[in-house]
Amino acid sequence: MARPAVSQAAARLWLLARARLTAEHVWVSLLGLGVLAVHDVGYLLSQPFWNDEAWVAVTTRFPLSQLPATTSSTPIGWSLLLRLVTVRGSESARLLPLAFAGLAVAAGYFLGRGLAWPDRLGAVLAGTLAGLGVLLVPAMLLRDDLKQYTADACLTLLVLVLVSRLERDWSRRNLALLAGTAGAGILLSDPVAFVAVAAFAALVLVGTARRAWRQVAETAVAGAAAAALLLCLYLAFDARAARALGSSAHWDGFYVPVRHGLHASLTWVVRMLGLLRADLGLGPAVVAVPLVLAGIVTLIARGRPATALAGAALLPEMVVLSALRVYPFGDPRTSTFLIVAVVAVAAIGVAGLAAAIRRLLAGAAAWLVPAVLAATAVAGLLVPAAPDVRSHPIPDEDVRDQASYVAARARPADVILVNLNSNWGFAYYWPYGQPARRATTVVRQGYVAYFPDQPRVVVAGNRDLAGVRAALTAALGRVRPGSCARIWLVRSHVTAGERAAWAAALRAARLAPVAAGGHGLAVLQPGGASCR
Repeated sequence: MARPAVSQAAARLWLLARARLTAEHVWVSLLGLGVLAVHDVGYLLSQPFWNDEAWVAVTTRFPLSQLPATTSSTPIGWSLLLRLVTVRGSESARLLPLAFAGLAVAAGYFLGRGLAWPDRLGAVLAGTLAGLGVLLVPAMLLRDDLKQYTADACLTLLVLVLVSRLERDWSRRNLALLAGTAGAGILLSDPVAFVAVAAFAALVLVGTARRAWRQVAETAVAGAAAAALLLCLYLAFDARAARALGSSAHWDGFYVPVRHGLHASLTWVVRMLGLLRADLGLGPAVVAVPLVLAGIVTLIARGRPATALAGAALLPEMVVLSALRVYPFGDPRTSTFLIVAVVAVAAIGVAGLAAAIRRLLAGAAAWLVPAVLAATAVAGLLVPAAPDVRSHPIPDEDVRDQASYVAARARPADVILVNLNSNWGFAYYWPYGQPARRATTVVRQGYVAYFPDQPRVVVAGNRDLAGVRAALTAALGRVRPGSCARIWLVRSHVTAGERAAWAAALRAARLAPVAAGGHGLAVLQPGGASCR
């Protein structure tokens, strides 16, 4: 009769363990769903796409076979996932960066939770602090637009989680999982390649220091496989866009000015770190630096030296890559992955300090003081995050309403003239026909969208005076002589030079634009006053 009693007891223990596991999973899910509270979802699903989002969204209007040519600098996996959440003509695609923001919170939780903490409570506290850090870091609160920066953060934390897991439980399966994630991650995130380099280099260095030669050899093989996969995917999908972006003057201010000497370079790095401080949300350097150092020490003390080394290596690695003009440093968007990693490490540092205090104190103080420390840390996250919670950071460029207004009011003989930077947004929002692409070297995307089956839609080929004049001449040429057809002028993201070019071209053509419908839309009447 003893065996059934033992079996029942074991079953009860198993159910209890499952209940605890489920409760923790619910807690992690709630943390991840916190993105719905700190971001204004209604705003995300209603604010029109601006220029930098429109050329991402418009990829969903082209055939799937054209995705490699239309995705530009956006990782092709990101553009592919967009198709799963995009409802034509809507802003539903912004649910994708929001989803990766939530997944990043979960990854931050498991990074903190997965260390060798002395008890379950300490582990959950560490995970919660890291998850909240990722949730509330200002750099993530401002990532409402349709770009892959939240995926950068998520993949970075995921790689660190897998390194930590490998250190906890070394196996070829875990090593293969790390290599596959690092290698295939470039489909969703470009910076994951740099994180992978730091991760595998850290594993090799730690293994060498321990004289664990078999692990070093296995890591080297796995790293080589990950590098081969990264290289193949890069050459297949990213190389062309990387060359185009590398030649852009836009990023010149985010590369270390090595040609000006060591002192100028160091001054530049310090200045950039100062500019990024607001995006970190960790307070002044006298607070942030000790917390990050405490996080690195905690990772090492908890048996994760390779994870600590990989995390610590990211900042100097990115500075070196900036000096080599491989990847910009200091832009809050492209540095989001780095910022989030630093904040997660700092949160682990707070958890490590709390655990150390618990060991030093006895009685109620052993729980009260760490609780106060954790609460203070959360408050320290909330204060700098507060201005960005449910903020509206997306630029107000409304091609959507311009396109809708024209679609509802344009007569069949009317002509629609679209300025260069509105071409992607207009192609996404225009409710009629199927857009095509026309190759160009004028924009870094490598193409403009147009409607070959709708000749009345004219897309400007450049922003300068010659390009604007050519587009206006083409539009006038499509107006039937003697008719009272109008030209609808759709413009957004207009630079100062382009605005002057339009003014000069319209003045030379003796055309006076009349505002219509708001949001920058104007109407031209080539037929003159008799047509009004």
